Amino acid sequence: MMLFHAMMAGLAMTAGAMASEQEAVQNNSPPAHPPIVPAGPDPVYPADFYAPFQPQTALDMLERTPGFLLSEGNSLRGFGGAAGNVLIDGQRPTVKAGGITEVLRRIGAARVERVVLLRGTDAAEAQGQTLVANVILRTDGSGSGNASLKLSHTRDGRISPSAQISHARKIAGWQRNVDLSVEQVRYPIDGIYHISDGNGMPTETRHERIIGKAPEIGLAASTSGALAGGTLTLNLRLNRDGYESDRAIMISPTDGAATIERTIGYDEKGRSGELGLDWTRTLGKDWSAKLVGLGRVERLTTNEDYVEPGYRGVSALAQKPLELVGRTTLTRGGDHVLRPELGMEIAYNRLNSALDYAEDNGSSLTPITLANANSRVSELRGEAFANVTLRLGKRWTLESGMAFELSRIRVTGDAANEQSLSYWKPSAALVWSPRDTSQLRLGIRRTVDQLDFGDFAASVNQADGRPLGGNAQLRPARVTRALARADHRWGKGGALAVEAYHQWHRGMLGYLLLPTGDEALGTLGNARQWGISTQATLPLDAALRGARLTLDGTLRGSRMRDPVTGDNRKMDDIAPRSLTAEFRHDVPKLRSSWGISYTAAEQGDVFYTGERLTWRDDAAFDAYVETTALAGFKTTLRASALNGQDYHRLRRFYSPSRAGSYSGQEQRSQWEGAVVSLTLARAL
Repeated sequence: MMLFHAMMAGLAMTAGAMASEQEAVQNNSPPAHPPIVPAGPDPVYPADFYAPFQPQTALDMLERTPGFLLSEGNSLRGFGGAAGNVLIDGQRPTVKAGGITEVLRRIGAARVERVVLLRGTDAAEAQGQTLVANVILRTDGSGSGNASLKLSHTRDGRISPSAQISHARKIAGWQRNVDLSVEQVRYPIDGIYHISDGNGMPTETRHERIIGKAPEIGLAASTSGALAGGTLTLNLRLNRDGYESDRAIMISPTDGAATIERTIGYDEKGRSGELGLDWTRTLGKDWSAKLVGLGRVERLTTNEDYVEPGYRGVSALAQKPLELVGRTTLTRGGDHVLRPELGMEIAYNRLNSALDYAEDNGSSLTPITLANANSRVSELRGEAFANVTLRLGKRWTLESGMAFELSRIRVTGDAANEQSLSYWKPSAALVWSPRDTSQLRLGIRRTVDQLDFGDFAASVNQADGRPLGGNAQLRPARVTRALARADHRWGKGGALAVEAYHQWHRGMLGYLLLPTGDEALGTLGNARQWGISTQATLPLDAALRGARLTLDGTLRGSRMRDPVTGDNRKMDDIAPRSLTAEFRHDVPKLRSSWGISYTAAEQGDVFYTGERLTWRDDAAFDAYVETTALAGFKTTLRASALNGQDYHRLRRFYSPSRAGSYSGQEQRSQWEGAVVSLTLARAL
């Protein structure tokens, strides 16, 4: 907290030094309170609403929209099913690389006219989302842009820079956008391991130091304009990123033997290119047609070198993903009792994967064979769908839909397999709006998860001593989700949403043993998950003018039959609870704001065939001060993880599997420390 007090002292000094200036510009200061949000089933937040928050980009504005939580989308099959919860001028951006976050970061706040929250029936472009933000842009042709520079100080005393610049302008009737970003993130981590045997007796202690860094450079460009009676939008993104780390581990046996050193070098590099296009045309009588195309190609390489006295392990993984998507929709908009949407989608996905793994126990490197180490996986998928929105009265709306999917998955290489799959995917929701400020939604929806093609191929985690084989028999899991959601808004930016849900999972994926004896991901069986979540934005003007509290919390439960032990257990990686809270205070007279955020501790389990891994991330506090009083820049000083960032992991081992006897454990604690960053941003 000493760091936070220092930050606040800096704000006070700034305020004192510039007091006279503030009096002179007081008439141009942002309003003390956001304007009252217009009443209606879909709340509208004009650009002026966000003035006290000093936004530089559309992303800044959405992060301050009451009761809204940005979602990049789900790992579902189909371009439409995996949509996030943001539209731009009523259309979903045709992008995947960087996601909607990068799209919003490229849009300057000056270009945004208003944000409309779609709580009901107007979100056909974002299927399955219960709350969608529609960002409406200004139509004038003036140029705009933004630039930012961020300097981050980590606990090892190093400073890492990040920079971004974007510009948008209408030229010859076409809107042009370009964005360049460069980032360098450092991860200095220290850790300690405590190893014990099946009797609970300590066997060794390990001290670990990791220096990791993740460089990234990206170029994005888009253009939009009139073509062939409609509007054509093209999106291009090129990206190069990676992660490299040097890990040194000092191992001290408890029996008094000499300390030994283990080193692990890890290097991951990726290159990707993506081109997306969509063409929309109005057909008359409120009908419109849309064509979407997306192509994405990647090149990924991962190299790991594990060395200790008497042993060396070397692995090299090369992967080449490819994705091609085509989609067409016919939609009726306007204020009609019946509004249908018809369409179809075809997609082709492919992954070429090659793994080389070798071990040296004192003589020479010897290749180790894993199941499906070299493979080529491809999927051709087609889907037809129909969605209907029916207005049942002034306050009632029924949404229903049906999709049918056919696909063929082919695996070649070390293991060959071919399978044809088909799925029906119905959905329905009843929406009641008793008042313009309140809405209740009851819905049910069936979806199909998107497979990670990397799971068809072998991989190796040498740091954990965990080689995984590839499984050519993988099938996607199916999920049926029922929910009840209540959304209420009031006053000057107040919002509260509560959602209860229950999910039925069929064909859940988890870890099992293949006939070859290799551990791999495969189908475990069925599972259930349930929970309740709350998002709230609470204005605190009655206690402190310009203050507000935002909350986002979830309670979860799950159950499935463990195929290894035969007992009931939780699903993998499901944290029973999560909570984030932020207090923010805007001081318009100083053109400044400050805030504190809290992220509660989270914990989950992953069940391997011979191991139960329990992870825990400790609670963390962040604090920030931001101001626009300095030479036209938005200056933000932020301290992340004020109390340090601690991670814990407990690995419990069993022999010959989790159905057998306990054989020992490995307990690890890591700490990363606070990160202090200074960001300078300016609208261009």
